[in-house]
Amino acid sequence: MKNSKVDLYLCGVKGFAAAQVIVNSYLKNVGSVTVAPDTGTVDDPIEKITQLFERNGIKVSTKDPSKISELALAIGWKKLIAANYQQVIVIHDSLLPKYRGFNPLLTALINGDTKIGATALIATTEVDAGPIIAQEAKSIKYPMPLDQAMQVINTLIEKLLKKIFSQVVSKGKVTGKPQNHKAATYSLWRDEKDFDINWNQPAEVVLRHIHASSYPYVGARSVLSGEEVRVFDGKVSKENPRIINRTPGKIWKITNGIPLVVCAKGLIELTKVSGNNGRSVLPITKLKQRFE
Repeated sequence: MKNSKVDLYLCGVKGFAAAQVIVNSYLKNVGSVTVAPDTGTVDDPIEKITQLFERNGIKVSTKDPSKISELALAIGWKKLIAANYQQVIVIHDSLLPKYRGFNPLLTALINGDTKIGATALIATTEVDAGPIIAQEAKSIKYPMPLDQAMQVINTLIEKLLKKIFSQVVSKGKVTGKPQNHKAATYSLWRDEKDFDINWNQPAEVVLRHIHASSYPYVGARSVLSGEEVRVFDGKVSKENPRIINRTPGKIWKITNGIPLVVCAKGLIELTKVSGNNGRSVLPITKLKQRFE
């Protein structure tokens, strides 16, 4: 009988979603479980992942445990895996070879991609360049807040897990097809500055950035009258006046406390804005202000 055990490396919302599927359907195939905190997000599910497995008799570690299996499966994982596995399987939230690297889903959403997806691949020494085991994709429409996009990705991950464990159980390993390396594109790492809103972009792009920076992230960042604020939601305005001295970031007008902000092209209504204390800064009452 083939060795069908897999050591798990899980982190973040995707890791928790995968954990729920694995516990329900593939628990007998779990060797060990390692988790890590998902820094930069709110409501990190690391404790939920830990409790889920430990309720089902599997001890969870925050450090690399002794290798139990010859296979490892990493979902949402952001660190190198030290143990020498026969195969390390990675689930990456893009349709490789597109968007190899960091935060591919956010990049896809900001770019306005109409199809998002996830890829199961065999890890190699090159970033996200290994053979593809399987892919799943879904068409989307905008506006698309990040949490909704992640729900889509989670359903695709569930489908990928079925394909992965089918191979593991039957063969004790997985197989994949080489990527088209000439078609590869890359997504850079993101830090706090990447949450800053660039008002010198069209309103549609600004809104996609706002939604891609929303929960479980801490929100798109701007400054209003010297105070740092987080913008979580809005909509592109149907109004499009011919502003001759266009200055992106300035408030054009206020309707029922909702500011209408000038972008490089078009205007955007900001419907959910909070200060660093988490309290809403709406309603806005002063017109002569700008978001910077």
